[in-house]
Amino acid sequence: VSSANSASGGGINSQNSWNNRGGIGNHHQGRSTSSQYGRPSGPPTIVQLPQVPDTMRQTDAPPSDREHVEMEIIKSLIDSYFSIVRKNYIDMVPKTIMYFLVNHVKDELQNELVSELYREAEIGFLMKEAEDIALRRKTCLEMKDLLEKALEIVNEVRDFNSFAK
Repeated sequence: VSSANSASGGGINSQNSWNNRGGIGNHHQGRSTSSQYGRPSGPPTIVQLPQVPDTMRQTDAPPSDREHVEMEIIKSLIDSYFSIVRKNYIDMVPKTIMYFLVNHVKDELQNELVSELYREAEIGFLMKEAEDIALRRKTCLEMKDLLEKALEIVNEVRDFNSFAK
């Protein structure tokens, strides 16, 4: 552990470290317990990052190749992040319009249509049978009556033939 880490109270061997519940607490060194899964239940290893300077100064020296590559990677990651965010907003616009505008219009239109449909004065007109359907129903009833008479005749002929034998 470097002297900067030990002076600031950080580092892996510090008394203030992560406890078993994921928070900061006192770490009792030398205690080795294991969880029910066979892994040590002690605190996770803490990675101590270097102290961020209060001010940044520009140097006259050009960036090294590594710094240049790191800058390009960061730029690429930022561009990728913003393109993903832009795509998400573009995808959300039609969904938002559908949710707020179209669904509201659909609900209001349905309410208005149902209220028009169930008016007391209109129920008789709406329940009236269409003329072509009434004619078809009348024809079917006549056909049913004729078929019942034909069945009676067939049954009489059959019964008469059975007595004649």
